[in-house]
Amino acid sequence: MDLTDLTDLTDPANPTGRAGLTDSKDLTDSRDLTDSTDLTDSRDLTDSRALTDLLTGNGTGATAHTAWDAASVALLPPRLGRPYLRPGHCRVVVASEAGRPVGLLPLLRGTPGRLPQALRDPAPETAAVLPADPGDLLFVGGCVDLVAGAAVAAGLTEERRRAVRRGLVDRAWEQAGRDGLVPIALHVRDDEVADFRGPGRRAAELGVTCLLRLPGDGSDASYLAGLGQSGRRTVLKDRRRAAEAGLRSEVRPAGELTAEAAELVVAVKRRYGVEEHPRLVRARLARWAADPAGERVAFAVSDGAGPVAVTFGCVRGTGLEIYETGLADAHPHRHEAYAESLFQAPVAFAQARGITAIDLGLDATTPKTRRGATLAPTWVVRPDQ
Repeated sequence: MDLTDLTDLTDPANPTGRAGLTDSKDLTDSRDLTDSTDLTDSRDLTDSRALTDLLTGNGTGATAHTAWDAASVALLPPRLGRPYLRPGHCRVVVASEAGRPVGLLPLLRGTPGRLPQALRDPAPETAAVLPADPGDLLFVGGCVDLVAGAAVAAGLTEERRRAVRRGLVDRAWEQAGRDGLVPIALHVRDDEVADFRGPGRRAAELGVTCLLRLPGDGSDASYLAGLGQSGRRTVLKDRRRAAEAGLRSEVRPAGELTAEAAELVVAVKRRYGVEEHPRLVRARLARWAADPAGERVAFAVSDGAGPVAVTFGCVRGTGLEIYETGLADAHPHRHEAYAESLFQAPVAFAQARGITAIDLGLDATTPKTRRGATLAPTWVVRPDQ
């Protein structure tokens, strides 16, 4: 079985990526997936352009417009777990049924001597599971935005979704062995880790992700009532202090704020010892904002001089996924701007839009749980030995 090579698809100089898929033999032969899903041979998908359209977001055929589900918008086509900058060598395992793709699993080959951008200055728990040379790694499920996983067709039952994921992961592990690489999946979400486990693999908790669930009626009173006394006090204090500070909050299309937010994002990273050039941050944010998957929005909190905090998020269905927050390093109302941008403004937006879940991402668990978020572990899956 050949894996579909995505090297050309991730080259910024070749955004269409069509040069990388010239023959249907590159399509994954899902007969090698021995799982009980009984997936059919993808030879029925005879037009390699159809798969190219799927992976690049171009085209108008049914394949290009298959509805997909994944743990994160970063894992959906056309991005498929690939970094926006310096994407490296990427491939994808494709599972098909009746000639149509039903599962996509990105694979990212490590680069000798250089960690992927998502793992720069990794936390101690992440660094402990990485080998000395990243070039020996095959990141299963991608390596971007601190999430690994597969995209599966939205119309599948839960049982078939799980079977597709298991087959894709098994195939990726086999390929890593053939290539002499060490397979590893970082920050697999808790509800998918069972599908990443298998013979010769072990899973260990790696981090914690935070999810804020909101009442389906969109009522602020219902949200506050569900927080408990301590949570209500915290949220109401946030709102009062933001108003007293004269901060102004607005929701705008993400693309309108990438340039202004770049310096704020750099300030946050620098505060935690991570250096990233503002020009690269601007480029990354601009590409994220232009990504066709979901609706990309920004929650900007400003004083009279301009933005103090900006949080970027993506709406997908009834969920809002937070991507990144930028925050002024030295400002008298830094805390108030942070709470408004990351919590209060997204909650108000979600209530107005019928959104019932906000994925607040990893880390900073204390301020998030104080405002109603619940925690779930993320996992690293790697070989037993």
